[in-house]
Amino acid sequence: MGRFFQAAIVDLDGTLVDTLGDFEAALVAALAELGLPPVPRSFVRDSIGKGSEHLIAQTLQAVGAPAGRAGAAGEHYQRHYLAINGRHAALYPVALQGMRALRAAGLRLACVTTKPTAFVGPLLELTGLAPLFEVS
Repeated sequence: MGRFFQAAIVDLDGTLVDTLGDFEAALVAALAELGLPPVPRSFVRDSIGKGSEHLIAQTLQAVGAPAGRAGAAGEHYQRHYLAINGRHAALYPVALQGMRALRAAGLRLACVTTKPTAFVGPLLELTGLAPLFEVS
């Protein structure tokens, strides 16, 4: 007979951590490096949530850049994001308390996100959430 356990699967960006500032900073830096104009914060907010490839494609379209620049834009974006990961992000006020309460209730926690794996661990560490999650 298998062992039964209860778990909670929790999203990261926009649920536990407000990472809009990180997305915006990395995107603005990548666009500047390509000689392209920045996009408004509201555009970034409305374009995130479907992965960085989607964000880059939407942004290039919005600034009128050729789609052929997606590869370079993506590389610049990832590099800038890695450099600023978590610096412009904020843990939502009750996120840490909520995750601690779930753990105290005996739930095992797993973090899911479309964010590249290289960014997840450092962000969880920076926000103090890392010790609470078994899987990220």
